[in-house]
Amino acid sequence: MSGSAQSNLNFPPGSRIQVKPTAGPRLAGRTGTVIGAGQYSKSLRVVLDGSKGPITLHMDYVAMIDS
Repeated sequence: MSGSAQSNLNFPPGSRIQVKPTAGPRLAGRTGTVIGAGQYSKSLRVVLDGSKGPITLHMDYVAMIDS
């Protein structure tokens, strides 16, 4: 798991993200919070605003929101 955590330092837990349009019409533009690294090196576990549970997204589909 340490390999996953090291490659996801761009998105530490608690980071606010927005889903890019390339993720598809159902998810595009939604915002959420990173809760940790996914099982694979370029995946993130994210809870989208208004959702009850987390989903896994590829890092290419998310952008950091400036806080």
